[in-house]
Amino acid sequence: MNNDYFLGCKGANFLYEEIKDNIKSQILKQKPADKIALNSYLGVIRFAEIKDVPYVVDLSKKESFSLGFIPKMAYTSAITGIKTGKRWSPVCNDKMWVCECNGDLVGFVLASFGRINAKERIGKVAQICLQTDARKLERGKMLLNAVLEYGKSINVSAFSCGCAHDLDSNMFWSAMGWEKIGERMGISCKNTWKQTSDRVVNIYKSQPLIIVPETTIIV
Repeated sequence: MNNDYFLGCKGANFLYEEIKDNIKSQILKQKPADKIALNSYLGVIRFAEIKDVPYVVDLSKKESFSLGFIPKMAYTSAITGIKTGKRWSPVCNDKMWVCECNGDLVGFVLASFGRINAKERIGKVAQICLQTDARKLERGKMLLNAVLEYGKSINVSAFSCGCAHDLDSNMFWSAMGWEKIGERMGISCKNTWKQTSDRVVNIYKSQPLIIVPETTIIV
């Protein structure tokens, strides 16, 4: 797999400097009403629905080297708000959004928002991914901003994420203004507290609510 074309939390390559400026600049010079063309081109961000799960599972499998593995039930729980299986609580505090362009799904982001009763809630971007033909535009930024905006609405302003050190994905987080604060070894979805892999993962954190300016509408 060519990581130069991947966008993911544990492997993202969203090179902001390589945005197709020629397309974007031409639209931005037009009248406000004409900017709808840009929104239509990039698509919209919305909360995921149950019908979207097969797409998310399929894309996550294709990009498993960069994303790692998260079971299907985790995606479903992020939509329904209900955890299944042996859990300390049946309430799921995760959320998932998808990017939809011209009626087709082209990517998703999965994030958690910390324990509701915690003194300081810290969110985490678990996975963010765009399919190959939808990358290197502004969709990755749109997905990430959806997470940050939602976090702001529930008083969660601090976020973290992990990105494998051997992926060009690290450039995405730097471009988004996130700061590398440390490293850890890889973990398993079955035990997220134990580092079981030899793969080094860079840990990033967001500055207190940095929402990257953009010209698109997030719904």
